[in-house]
Amino acid sequence: MEKLQYGFVAMHFSRLRSGTANEAQTWVKMPGLQTGRRMGGDALLAIIYRGRPDTVAELAALSHLGRSEARAAVDDLRLRGLLGGVGEELVYTNPAFWAAEAVSARSAELRRTAAEALADLENIVTELPEMLRYWAVGEASDDPVPVVIRHGPHASEDLWFDTVRHDTGTLNAVLPQVDRFAGSSAERAERFGQALAGKDAVRVIMPTWAADDADTQPSTAHYGSVGVEYRLMDTPPSWFWVDGEQLAVPFEWGEGRPTSVLGVRNVALAGMARAYFECLWQLAEPVLPAENSWSPLLRLMRQGVTLDTASRRIGIAPRTGRRRIAAAMAHYGVSTLFALGVAWAADGSTTPTTG
Repeated sequence: MEKLQYGFVAMHFSRLRSGTANEAQTWVKMPGLQTGRRMGGDALLAIIYRGRPDTVAELAALSHLGRSEARAAVDDLRLRGLLGGVGEELVYTNPAFWAAEAVSARSAELRRTAAEALADLENIVTELPEMLRYWAVGEASDDPVPVVIRHGPHASEDLWFDTVRHDTGTLNAVLPQVDRFAGSSAERAERFGQALAGKDAVRVIMPTWAADDADTQPSTAHYGSVGVEYRLMDTPPSWFWVDGEQLAVPFEWGEGRPTSVLGVRNVALAGMARAYFECLWQLAEPVLPAENSWSPLLRLMRQGVTLDTASRRIGIAPRTGRRRIAAAMAHYGVSTLFALGVAWAADGSTTPTTG
């Protein structure tokens, strides 16, 4: 049977240190402290904070530990940054300061890790175009990594339009020179807008200056109306995109407006490029107000239009519309269309439609 003695820890702890094996299983309890034959670090820390011994010897007496045990405990607490001092002297660290320093150190470590991971990925991706050019020279028709090469002023967009599905999947793209789309014909812009509207999601990183550029805004607004989500980066590293298993890179890494591009369909390479894009996406700044892919649908549905009809009106398949609404529910943490409408209407990034 457990022995519960509040305030008389010394007597029972002494019995545990010198008692039988059965006695060694007996717990000694007091408010905020539970210990057995060997006192845990957190329990000992509670005793230290309450009693504030000045030396290791005083700690040993206060906690009824042997000198060697007290010394080992102090060494451990000093290693964790919870206790200061040198030798026998004990110096106390405010727990708030310790927590702040620990969080700061861990945050710095995570930033270094993320930066190193991004640098490693960038080194690999930087070398990829040259390796793919060499690979394409000796490519056989049954190669597991087929390479497609396109040339011309619209090679970068045409490669995507001709090689990927437009009714599903996610397109991730880095476009350092979006002003190139300002001169596109209305027919071309409409054709690509319809293709992008069929995707589950389209995420584009563009240069920061493009958000305020009068020549660029009409095209970004046009594609934003079909669900393209933008983020901004001062200096995007290079043009590239990844969509499903398909990856496209310029002939020379770092080009912002390539006229010769390489496309490759390979799960591993696409996965690597997607991981690299995710790192960039986290570093990039959102464009405010954000236009989510479900907003055009919800604007129509708020006027009484059904989901299937709303999907067809904005040029996407009903199945794609249902996926976007499901994504909106997940985003707002709701499970019904009514709750989604309320949450979306309350979102400051939405723009009411009049009429």
